[in-house]
Amino acid sequence: MSKCKAFDFDSTFPGDEIQSSSSFRMFETVGSTGTTSTSNAFQTALEKFKRRLSKEELKSVEQTSYEDVVRELGRIQMEQEQLKSMLNLARIETFLEAGYQYGKILEVFLNASPVVCFVWGPLKLLLQTASTFTESFEAFLDAYEQIGESFPLVEILSKLLRPSPPVLKAYEMIFIDLLDFHKNAIRFCSGPLWQRLFRSAWKNFGTQFQGIIKRLRRHRDLVESQANLLHLQQSQDHFEQCQEYFQQSQEHFRKYEQDLIDIQKKLDVQLDEEQAKKRIAVIEWLSGANSSIEHDSFCATRGEYPDTGNWILRHDGIRNWKDEDEPETPIVWTNGIPGAGKTILASIIIEDCKLISGFSTSYFYCKDNDPERNSTLAVLKGLLTQMLDHYPELLPHCYDTRLSSPEVFLRSPGIAKQLLEVFCAKYPEQYIIIDGLDECDRPERKEILRCFIGLVASCELEHPGKLRVLFVSQEYPDVRKILMESKIRPKIIPLSVMDNGNDIDIYCNHWMGKIQRKNELTQVQREYIHCLTVGKARGMFLYAKLVMDNLFEQPTRQQLLEEIDERKFPNGLEEAYHRIIDRIKRNTKQAEWESAKKLLGWMVCQKRPMGWVEMQVVTSMNVEAQDIEFDDRRLRVHIHDICGSLVKILPGDRVELVHSTAKQYIANTGDVHAPSVECELAGICMSYLTFDCFEDDNKKISRTDLQNLAARGHLAFQDYAAAKWFHHVNSFITTGKELLSDANAQERLETFAMALDDFLVRYQDEEWYDHIIDSSKNACEAYQDQPFYDNLLAVSSHIYRHQEKGFEARNEVSIKSLEKALNRNRKFLEHPPSGLSELEKEKLYQFHGNRRFKCRKITCLYFYEGFKDAKSRDKHVNRHDRPFHCTDPHCLYADSGFGSNIELEAHMRSYHPELSDLATSFKSTTRKTITSNWNCHICQKNFTRGFHLKNHINSHNGTRPYACAECGKAFTRLNDCKRHQKLHDRR
Repeated sequence: MSKCKAFDFDSTFPGDEIQSSSSFRMFETVGSTGTTSTSNAFQTALEKFKRRLSKEELKSVEQTSYEDVVRELGRIQMEQEQLKSMLNLARIETFLEAGYQYGKILEVFLNASPVVCFVWGPLKLLLQTASTFTESFEAFLDAYEQIGESFPLVEILSKLLRPSPPVLKAYEMIFIDLLDFHKNAIRFCSGPLWQRLFRSAWKNFGTQFQGIIKRLRRHRDLVESQANLLHLQQSQDHFEQCQEYFQQSQEHFRKYEQDLIDIQKKLDVQLDEEQAKKRIAVIEWLSGANSSIEHDSFCATRGEYPDTGNWILRHDGIRNWKDEDEPETPIVWTNGIPGAGKTILASIIIEDCKLISGFSTSYFYCKDNDPERNSTLAVLKGLLTQMLDHYPELLPHCYDTRLSSPEVFLRSPGIAKQLLEVFCAKYPEQYIIIDGLDECDRPERKEILRCFIGLVASCELEHPGKLRVLFVSQEYPDVRKILMESKIRPKIIPLSVMDNGNDIDIYCNHWMGKIQRKNELTQVQREYIHCLTVGKARGMFLYAKLVMDNLFEQPTRQQLLEEIDERKFPNGLEEAYHRIIDRIKRNTKQAEWESAKKLLGWMVCQKRPMGWVEMQVVTSMNVEAQDIEFDDRRLRVHIHDICGSLVKILPGDRVELVHSTAKQYIANTGDVHAPSVECELAGICMSYLTFDCFEDDNKKISRTDLQNLAARGHLAFQDYAAAKWFHHVNSFITTGKELLSDANAQERLETFAMALDDFLVRYQDEEWYDHIIDSSKNACEAYQDQPFYDNLLAVSSHIYRHQEKGFEARNEVSIKSLEKALNRNRKFLEHPPSGLSELEKEKLYQFHGNRRFKCRKITCLYFYEGFKDAKSRDKHVNRHDRPFHCTDPHCLYADSGFGSNIELEAHMRSYHPELSDLATSFKSTTRKTITSNWNCHICQKNFTRGFHLKNHINSHNGTRPYACAECGKAFTRLNDCKRHQKLHDRR
C-alpha cells in the first residue's frame, strides 16, 4: 500500500507557456516549419476510441479540461480525507505535469487543440467511477504514475520548440498509446458486475499494459535524443559534432520505427501465447462435454432430408420465443413421446437461433447413463465451454476462478452456477437450448430446471427477453409441476402425432424409393408399405427409421413381403426393435448371431462406451488358458455390419446403442438378459485381472514377457477392467433376485464363482475378510445360499470401505498390487523397447493407438483417453497432485502448483505480497495511515521501510548492485534480479 501523501491540487495549474527562441533552427533541412496536421493513424485511433464511448461519455470527455481533472482530484481527496481513507493521490502528479506540457504540444505543433480533451476526459471518467472502488482506484493511480514516468521529461517537452518530423511522429504515437490505455481502462470499469470482474481483467491486462509502457519509453528516448541534438546546435563550437549527430539521428529514427514494430510483434506473440495457455487451462478444468460433435451429426442426418422439420420454426410459440423483442415468456418447454424426433427438432431450432443477429446460442444434449451428460453439473460445464467461445472477454475471470479452485476438474455445481450467472448477467441476448431433459434422473432434472428458472428470473428484472431458455424432453409430470409452479410461467408446446406426420411421410417416401428399386416392387406395393409405415408411426420418427432400415436390409423380396404382412408389421418401438433382431437372427449364421447378441448385451450393460478393440479383445479371451487368442477368436466383421441400425460408432471407434430407448427394448426381447450380462462382465473383468500381465513381482515377469503379451493384446483391456470391475460386481449384486429367477443362471453363477475365487487368491495380500460391512450383508442377501456368498460379501465390503474413504481414494485403484502392475504395464507402453520390429510396432498401435500416456486417476476421462506425450500427461497429472496454483501467470509456480493452500499462501506472501494483499481491499475502503520515517534527500519522497529507501536511492544514482549469475545483467533491486533468474530456470 502506498503512503497516503496529500495531493497539492492548488499548485497544479502551470502558468508557463511553451517559450519561443530566436536562436532555434532545428531540422529546417528536413522540412519542419512549425505546425502540422495529424496523420491518418492518429485520426483513425481517435475515431475508434470515440466509437467505444456512449453519447453521454463522449459529451463528458469533450467538455473536460486539465483544470476539471485537478478539481475532481481535489474533490476526491477531500472526500477520502473525511473518510480517513487517503490513497496517496500524489502518485498522479507526474502524469499531470507531463500531460499538461504534452497538451500544449498537441495544440501548438500538431494543430490538434480539439483533441486535448482526450488526454483529460477519459482520466476524469475513470476517477469518478473508480474512486468508489478501492482496488480499481489503486490500480489506476499506479498505472498513471508509470505512464507519467514514461513520458518525455517536462523540461524537454517545454524546451523542444520546433520538433522534427521524427519527434512529431513520436508525439502522435504517444497520443495513440494513451488512447489505447484509456480504451481498456474504461472497458474494465463499465458494464454489469465490473467491480466483481475488475481484478481478473486488470491482471490479464498486465502484459498489454507493459507493452504500452515499453512503447511510451521508446517514444521518450527518441524525443530526448532529438533534444540532445538541439543542445548541440545551440553551441557553435559543436558544429562538426552536430553534423555527425544529425546523420546518426536519422538512423536512430529508422531504428525507432523498427523497434516499435518489433515491440508490437513480440507483444502480439506473448499475448496470443498467454491467452492460449489460459484458454487450454480453463477448457481442461471445465472438462465440459462437447455437444458440437453430436449437433453436427444431427444436422448431417437432417441434411439428407432438408425439407423436414422446418414446421417447428413456424410454430407460434417458438416464433414468439425466438423472434419477438419481448416474448410472451422467455421459457419454452417442448415435449413429446419417445422417438418423436425431438432431438432433430432441437437441432433445427439451434441452427436457426445461430443465424439471428445480436444473439448468442448455447446448447446441450443430455444423455442417459453418461455421467458427463446427465447431471446439472454436466449441463452447466457444457454450456460454459460454449459461452467462453462466444465471450472470450470473460476468459480472465474464468482463469482466476480456476486458479483459486483446488479441483483439477470443476466438480462444484455452485461454482459452475456462479460462472454461468456472470455470463448471463454480463452479456445480453442469449438463447439456451437443453435437449433430453428426461435423460437425467429426477433429482437432476429438478436442479437443472430450478437453476435456469432462477437465471431467467434475474435477467428479466433487468432486461425482459435478455435470456431465453428452451427445454426439450418427454412429457414428465415432475417437469410440468416445477415449470408450472415457477415465477415465470413457460410456454408448453406438446408435439402431437400430426405435427411431424409430413416429415415422416417425406422420410418414408425417400426410403421406399430405395426399397422399390432393390426389390422391383410395384407402385401399389410401394404405396402400401409407405402408408402402413406412416400410419403406424403415430408421430414416432424413430419407429419409421427402424422399420425402413429393417425392410431395406431384407435379403430377398419374399422375406420383404413376409415382413409387410399387416399381421406381422410392428406396432410401436418395442416391436420394431424385435423385428430388427429377428431379421438379424434369421439372416446371420448362428455363431455370428451369438457373437452379435453377446456384444449387444455388453452395450446394454457397459459402464462407459467400450472401444471396438476392447470388445474384440474380450471376445478373443480364453479364460482357462489365460490368453488372448486375437487372430483366432476376433470377429472378422464389424458389429455395425451385423447389427446396422441398432448401433452407432462414436469418435475413437467406440460403440454404443443407437438410441436411449434401445437399451430398454433390447433388454426386453429375451435375447439379452441384463442381469446375466452383468454377471458375465463382472466375471470377465475379475478373470482378466488375474492374467500373467498383472503379476506384480517383476522377478516372475520380465520386460521381454511384457513385450510378448502386449503384442498379443493382453494389455488392451486393462484400462476398462481396472476401473470398472467393481462397478460390474455391484451391478451383479443389485440384480441378484432377477438373475436367480432365470432358469439358466446356475451355469453363469458357477463361472462367476470361479472367477471370484481366483481373483481373491490372486490378490490375497488384501485383507478381504476383515471388517465385513453390515450394509454389504443386506446388499448380498439374495446370494446368501450360494457357496460363493462369503467371498462375495468380502469383495462387497472391500468396495464399500474404499468408496467411503472419499473422492481422492475413489480416484485410486483399490488393490495395491493391481495398481503396481497397472503402472508398470503403462510405463512399458509409454516407452517400449527401441528394437521392436515393424510388425511389433504395428501390433502395439493396433491395440493401443498413439495416446498411451494416461492419467492414473480412474475417474478421470484421461485414464483411458490418454495423451500423445509425457509432457502433456505430466502437466495434466500435476493439476491432480498440486492443485493450488499461483495467481501470477508469469510465476514459475503458475504451472507446477502447491500441494496445500498453506504452501500457496506462504509463497504469495514471500514472492507476490502485492497480490496477496489485494484481498484486503474487498473488506473495507478505510485504510490505516502508516508513518513514513525514511525520506529521500534527493526528491523528498517518503518510505516506511529503510530497504525501500535504499533501493529508491540506487535508482536515482543508476546503481545496480545485484547482477544475474547466469548472464551478468544487473538490477537495482534484489527481487528484480531473482525474478529475472527464474527466466533462466524455466529454460
